[in-house]
Amino acid sequence: MLKEKTENPLFVYMKNKIPIITLVLLTAFVLYATLVKRVHEEEIKVDTAISIIHQEISSLHNIARLYLPFSGADTISTKIVLTNKLEYDNNSLKLTKVTGLSAWYQVTENNKPEDIVFSLAADTGHSTKISLHYESTLWNKFFGKNNVIVNAQKSLQNLKDYFADTKKMYGYQIEIASVTDTAFLFTSKVVATANKKTAFKALFESLIKEAKEKELGYTGVRIFYYSPFGDDSTHLFTSIGISNTKGVGFTGEYSLKKMPFNGRLLTAFYQGSFGDVHKVVNALNQFQNDNRMTIMAIPFIKLITDGIEFEDSQIIQAKVFYPVF
Repeated sequence: MLKEKTENPLFVYMKNKIPIITLVLLTAFVLYATLVKRVHEEEIKVDTAISIIHQEISSLHNIARLYLPFSGADTISTKIVLTNKLEYDNNSLKLTKVTGLSAWYQVTENNKPEDIVFSLAADTGHSTKISLHYESTLWNKFFGKNNVIVNAQKSLQNLKDYFADTKKMYGYQIEIASVTDTAFLFTSKVVATANKKTAFKALFESLIKEAKEKELGYTGVRIFYYSPFGDDSTHLFTSIGISNTKGVGFTGEYSLKKMPFNGRLLTAFYQGSFGDVHKVVNALNQFQNDNRMTIMAIPFIKLITDGIEFEDSQIIQAKVFYPVF
């Protein structure tokens, strides 16, 4: 008669303990995932020079344009407190330190502060590695319970589009164009800033009159530039496009200015007050400086709006150009 087979006592013991061991391990993992913080790192690569990115992540004014939720706020709702802190609704960002190629932020939402760090490292060629560092539990990392960290992650991912969009970086859509208008009748004058409007009109009227008398073929193109001259004066530079250059010298009260056909121009469209058009010039200047371009001539503004007489407050349309190599 066969004997009934009995289970090994040790096997039976372990079999009975498996549910308990599993529960203990699961409980330990849940506690670790929800309570224990460690430093996490995420990284992207962008085709932008490390020097450009560094000045963006280490300047509070620039951080307000690229970091959520501040980048989505209007300028009235977002304010800079002292010199190192942004505030928007119940959110704040404090630039605590900049060391080497790293910028440290203390970001607070609903009175819960978190330390966020952006670090840079040169990649191959013109590209840069941008790393985000933050402390978080595994639970928050994968299930997004912490809005400060979620916004940091989104801000990191948005940087690639941000650095590819000149309007976000510089305030205007900047493009590279070729020279099409090549011949201009030019004159300039230093005037009292208070008389800028009257002098601006008079200079254009004199140019148009000169072109008509000498049959130079005024094309309707009007370009200008102005810059401060001393404490209370302005240097005005005005030109009109002409199709006939015979009889026009390169010196004198009215002179010929030419640009090389198909030469390179940085350009941006502008719509705003006449008195603020210099802001576009500043943006183009910053763009050429960031991209290490060489300036070949002074910038100029091509009027789209009709007329030659403008109040500083008048809304105009224009295209702004910066000749570069």
